[in-house]
Amino acid sequence: MKKHKRMLSCVRKSTLNSFLNQTHICMKHLTKVLTLALTFCAATTFAQVNFGVKAGLNLANMSLSGEGSDELDDLKKMLITFQVGGIVEFDLAENIALQSGLMLVGKGFKIEDDNFDAKSTLNPFYLQVPALVVYKGEMFYVGAGPYVGFGLFGKTKFEVGGEEDSENIEFGNDEDSDLAPLDFGLQIEAGVILAGNIRVGAGYGLGLANAIPKDARGDDDSAKHGVISINAAYMFGGN
Repeated sequence: MKKHKRMLSCVRKSTLNSFLNQTHICMKHLTKVLTLALTFCAATTFAQVNFGVKAGLNLANMSLSGEGSDELDDLKKMLITFQVGGIVEFDLAENIALQSGLMLVGKGFKIEDDNFDAKSTLNPFYLQVPALVVYKGEMFYVGAGPYVGFGLFGKTKFEVGGEEDSENIEFGNDEDSDLAPLDFGLQIEAGVILAGNIRVGAGYGLGLANAIPKDARGDDDSAKHGVISINAAYMFGGN
């Protein structure tokens, strides 16, 4: 039992502290994203507005760099999580719209080390606001643009030799925090339009923000989110 506890402590250190150690989250970039979204919304006050609901499956991972990242790269795998929320579209021109909304988006990754019979998962959830320019054809759509996410909650889970433990994720910029509170990046989506109201598609979110808390990161330490999504949406009132 003592051996397992020591091993559990070791896994915690290697999965969190070794890579969650972090480059300034650039508030200027965040401000630009929000300003862009608000500018588009203001410019489309009198445009047709469509509302919808959206949900899907996420395949999440993180790109790591810095001390210990090479070892973790050999062990990390995609984490299956989810997304759900509401979307709104402002028609800018024929077939072109600005899409935004509020989405609860799961991110993170998992580690499996067969040599120590150890598993670990990092699964944070963010309130994400996209600002995508979408082209809509008769039976397909494609969109791209920036997003910004605010860390809400999440868990880290550990399992060594059958012994399990979990902790809540703490968002912040100090040394004791697990993840930085803000995430931003670029998002692309494409899919098909079914029966006018239903959309089925896939997308990718490329994180550009360093997820390691500012006061805990070394000069070369970086961890950035990446999420592949498979989703479906229902638009009230049609395409």
